Amino acid sequence: MSSDRHTWFLDQVLCHRAMLRGYLRKHLSSDEDIDDVMQEAFLRIYAIQDPAAIDSPQALLITIAHNLAIELIRRRASRATDAVADFDALGVCMEAPQMDEWIDAQRRFDAFCAAVGSLPPVCQRVFVLRKVYKLSQAEISAMLGISQSTVEKHVVKGLLRCRDHLREHGHDDAAHARSIDAAFPCRDKRGGR
Repeated sequence: MSSDRHTWFLDQVLCHRAMLRGYLRKHLSSDEDIDDVMQEAFLRIYAIQDPAAIDSPQALLITIAHNLAIELIRRRASRATDAVADFDALGVCMEAPQMDEWIDAQRRFDAFCAAVGSLPPVCQRVFVLRKVYKLSQAEISAMLGISQSTVEKHVVKGLLRCRDHLREHGHDDAAHARSIDAAFPCRDKRGGR
């Protein structure tokens, strides 16, 4: 029976390969997709227990291939819309700044870093520990072995020198603060999200 099935398959089904490829080309654009659908259609017909019961192997082949192609197209469309539907669930901030705003904010941030870099070493260290790492004056005092009033004086000195440095280089403090807010629109004023 296996030899008869094989002969029947070659004579009645596989002989329609070229016609089936042309038919699927109307529905599918990728040669890989066409090959996959053809292979699956041939496998499904070959798996039929009683091939003699099939009146028109060509019609069955086209029907199976057509249904497989439709199923493939639907799956791809579903995957594409699922990806878009899941985008909202990711919690991605869509209010990203325009590229020129981002570049300007980056330029201003670099200028601020240069201003901090221009501070005297102890003042810079105190300023960074207080303003960047948010350590208390008591923590900084204990860490560096200086009085809390000295910590406060270094922070004030750092703020004034940074402001002066930014002004000397054409950066306005208010505009700088606004540019940082614009670069990170999803952050609230406390620095969270």
